[in-house]
Amino acid sequence: MSSFPRTVKGFLTLGPSRFMRQLNNIGDTKVGTLVGTDKFGNQYFENLHESYGRTRWIQFAKEDSFFSRAEANASQVPAEWHGWLHRMLDAPPTVDKTMVAPKWAVEYTENLTGSPKAYKSYNTTRPKFQTWTPKVAKRA
Repeated sequence: MSSFPRTVKGFLTLGPSRFMRQLNNIGDTKVGTLVGTDKFGNQYFENLHESYGRTRWIQFAKEDSFFSRAEANASQVPAEWHGWLHRMLDAPPTVDKTMVAPKWAVEYTENLTGSPKAYKSYNTTRPKFQTWTPKVAKRA
């Protein structure tokens, strides 16, 4: 929970629409400078006046609507931005190119578990047990 002056500052800086969207999606209002954007459209912010551990955050690209809270997923953050968010890297990937993926690396995709596009395995062996189907004789 933020203090009252911080909440008022967030309302005046963000405007009513973005203020309410942030309250709904993350439960707090955050104001900071835009550091960069990844290829998925996620925006990364930093505010050094916040308390430690709350200075860097992400605004997911899928949070455009007011009721899109469930669509935010940690697997939507690429590795280079994950390192910056968790303070493994001091400079963002837009400045520091040490986390550039090699040419032979597979293209990054988010984890689709629990979605309709999730991988569904199939069994190629015969079942050990057969289901029982009763044989019913006609009644006279």
